[in-house]
Amino acid sequence: MSLKLLKLRWRIFFWTITGRMNKIQTRLKVNLAKGNSENILIVFPMEEPSFRVALYAFRDLGKNDGIKREFIFLVQEQFRDLFHLQLGKIVFIESAEPDNILSDERFLIQSFKQHRFDIIVDLNLVFHVGIMRLISLLVSDVKIGFTSPFSDKFYNIQLDISKSGIMEKGFKQINLILAR
Repeated sequence: MSLKLLKLRWRIFFWTITGRMNKIQTRLKVNLAKGNSENILIVFPMEEPSFRVALYAFRDLGKNDGIKREFIFLVQEQFRDLFHLQLGKIVFIESAEPDNILSDERFLIQSFKQHRFDIIVDLNLVFHVGIMRLISLLVSDVKIGFTSPFSDKFYNIQLDISKSGIMEKGFKQINLILAR
């Protein structure tokens, strides 16, 4: 085990013990009836190539499904000009270094305090400590993300694209989940 991975494990353990990071619910009740998921937070990837693929994969999100939903998109500030989805609310974050907490974490938690999300989706294929910590502090029954060494602590639905290696397939699977 690398020193970086060990350091990250201790950091997550310490945050969990001190209450600065919440544990994921162990039980999950999923009702796939149409119209149940109304408040959805989608965290877009922090790396530009993954961001562009995700933006393309979600270009038709919410179109022609007839279900009233409130989407909130969490997008890195540097992608402001690239983001073109015409539905929902967009929240821009300053920066997201993979090994650090978000610089505007307090602002984000305060902004989302009045929301109870039905679904939180993290589209980051690479583990980001700040994004994971933010997701753990937000209230939601369903948290969806991609597998990583720590994903069991943060997501109750995990997608594994390690065999195919094609991120667009993973994004399309999430899109199908949201279309229900």
